[in-house]
Amino acid sequence: MKIKIGADELILWLRKNNIAKETPNDEINGLGIKIFKIIENLNGAKIESSQPCVWSTKDNSITEKYNLPKTSAQYEIETNKLPELYEKLSNL
Repeated sequence: MKIKIGADELILWLRKNNIAKETPNDEINGLGIKIFKIIENLNGAKIESSQPCVWSTKDNSITEKYNLPKTSAQYEIETNKLPELYEKLSNL
């Protein structure tokens, strides 16, 4: 079974767990590229390049607090790969 997951969700998870807080979201060494490479290596696939992010707050407090993106790529990955995905992300 595959799930759809956005880089934005993964970035939020990283930042809430104090991982890669100083790493930019984009740029050549940013989290977006790193997430793409990890998911690609786990046989996942990018299904959308730039989807608007929707954060459930009335103000920008969560986006500012965690430096979250306004748009992000969306991926499909097998659910059995999720533990490995999060393990690799936790080592960024």
